[in-house]
Amino acid sequence: MHSNLHEEINRFLSAHDSDQLQERLEAATHDLGFKWYAMGHHVDLRGSPEDALRLSNYPTEWIERSLSERYYANDPIHRASTRTATGFLWSEVSSLIRLTRRDRDILKAASSHGLGDGFTVPVHVPGEYRGTCSFGTTSLDHLARGALPVASMISSYAFEAGRRILRVQRRTAEPSADVPMLTDRQRDTLVLVARGKADPEIATLLGISPATAHEHVENVRRLYGNAQRPFLVVRALFDGQISFSEVLRR
Repeated sequence: MHSNLHEEINRFLSAHDSDQLQERLEAATHDLGFKWYAMGHHVDLRGSPEDALRLSNYPTEWIERSLSERYYANDPIHRASTRTATGFLWSEVSSLIRLTRRDRDILKAASSHGLGDGFTVPVHVPGEYRGTCSFGTTSLDHLARGALPVASMISSYAFEAGRRILRVQRRTAEPSADVPMLTDRQRDTLVLVARGKADPEIATLLGISPATAHEHVENVRRLYGNAQRPFLVVRALFDGQISFSEVLRR
């Protein structure tokens, strides 16, 4: 796999449907030395929305238990994936988040179903559900040489292949096509709205008149379907128009 990584990536990107993608994930998982894989968006597994990606060969017994016990609702692996931009071993989860008693129970239960250790790669795209690609096994002792960096790269391309397949199935355009295009001044205004500033404060901070500040705010609201300010801020953060760092920066 390592010498033909470019070819392997193309195999994922050329997958035409979910069945092909699953076959290639299965083969890659085996070649890396893992046994299980789970790739998808973090959604309610009892009723996954049509625009959510969910592919997995996890043990049926574990999936049924996860559903019945609602483990998926506060999966510690999923929570840990929001704290890093790189792949991480499951043994490192406690260094990323504070584990609760329920978290430890979930990890222990997973281990009893053959998911004792693994590697997870966060795959987050602005404007979409958070996602991950995970590879699980009973032990990491039998991984192929260089398995983790290869798994990281494969995860990104496999996830992108899944997103493309979903778009074709739903006959929709790229998600980014629905994200309004803002001018620099509109974006500056939006950041200040997110900080809780009223129009007069925005005017002072940007050095413009209150009427102009109000006009910028209203124009951004119209671009978002006349959204009220709380929803406007949430949607803009979700879409990646603005970041939490900008909003929370002193």
